[in-house]
Amino acid sequence: MAWLWSSWEEYVSAVHPVEVRNGAFRESRRQTQLESVGSLLWALDRIRKALNHLDELGFKGSGTPLSKLSSKADQAHMIVIEAIHAGEELLLYHRRLAISEASYGFLHQHTVLDHWDRYKRTDRIAFEIEQLVKEIRRLLDGYEQIAREDERFITDNLDIPPELERDFRLSRDLFSVGFDETGLLVAGRGLEGVLRQIARNRRILIEARGKVFPASEADLHDLIETMSVIRWKVKGVPLISRDTKALLHYLRTIRNSGAHPSRDDLGTESLRETASVVANTATRIWKSVSSSRARLSPTTVQKSW
Repeated sequence: MAWLWSSWEEYVSAVHPVEVRNGAFRESRRQTQLESVGSLLWALDRIRKALNHLDELGFKGSGTPLSKLSSKADQAHMIVIEAIHAGEELLLYHRRLAISEASYGFLHQHTVLDHWDRYKRTDRIAFEIEQLVKEIRRLLDGYEQIAREDERFITDNLDIPPELERDFRLSRDLFSVGFDETGLLVAGRGLEGVLRQIARNRRILIEARGKVFPASEADLHDLIETMSVIRWKVKGVPLISRDTKALLHYLRTIRNSGAHPSRDDLGTESLRETASVVANTATRIWKSVSSSRARLSPTTVQKSW
C-alpha cells in the first residue's frame, strides 16, 4: 500500500518523472493515510485501464508486426501519456515498489514521451510503445508480488493463541503501509504479551522487599529480567536465550525513549528482518511452554537487579 517519499528531491532522484509535478508530491504529503491509499489505488486503476486501451489498439507487448502498429501511434499517444502519468503517480505513493527491480524497466521506458516526434518518423515508435507495455506489466506484477508478501509477512508462520495475535497483525499492517519503525515496536509489544501470558499461566512471581506480586503485572524491564532467570527444571536450559533477552531490552529501550530506530541505523530490510525474528521468537517460546508439562524453576524470582 502507500509508501511515501521523504522529499520531492528523493522522488525525483529515483523516478525522474516526466509527467508528475511537485504539486502532486505536496498533495501526497498533506493527505491522510486513508487518502493516500485511495490515491494509490486510483493510479493503479488508471494504469490498468490505459494498458487495456493499448491492448485494444494492438499494442500487446509482442506478436504484432511493428509496421502495422506504427500507423496507430497517434491514437496511442494520449493513452501512453495517461499510462506514464498513472505509473509515475503509482510510484509517488509506493516508494517500496519504485526502488524494487520491478520498476527498473518502466523508469527507463517512461522517457519515450521525450523522443516521441523523432521515434514517430519510423517503426521505432511502435517498438517503444510495445516495450512500454511490457514494462508496465512487469511493474504491475511487482506490485502484486509486494502485496502478496505483505499479506504473509510476520503472521504466516505465527502459531500462538488468537488473542495474542492482535499486535502482530497490527505490526504487519503497519509494515505494509511503510510505518516500519512503528511496526517493529508493535511486534515487540506482541512478544511482550506472549511473555506476560506465559508468566500468568505458569504463575511466575517476583519477590521484592518482602512483597510478592505476579510477574505478568510487572513493568517490562522486571518482566524481562525475571523470565531470563527461569529455567526448565530438569534440563536446566533457560526459558529465554541471551539473544532473546538482548532483543527484548533493545525493543524496550527504543520504546521507552520515545525514539524509533533510525533508518540510518537499520534499513527497511533490517527492520523487517528484526520484526520477523520477534514474531518467530514469540511462536517458539509459546510452543515450548504450551506443549510441555515440564516444570519451570524458580517460579518465584528474587529481584536482584
